[in-house]
Amino acid sequence: MEDKILIADTKDILEAFVDNGLHREFEIYCQFPHSSKVVNDIRLRDVRSIEFNDGFRLQNK
Repeated sequence: MEDKILIADTKDILEAFVDNGLHREFEIYCQFPHSSKVVNDIRLRDVRSIEFNDGFRLQNK
């Protein structure tokens, strides 16, 4: 089975993905640069992989 990547084109879409638990099952690519507020909010959760368009990545080890 192929891995699917969700695309978040806004911070609101990313927040919706995370609120609905999709960050645990799917990789997410954000079409915007990371910000410390977004990263701090997400770091508190178990993340599979979230990559921002500036190359910053949060990934579960």
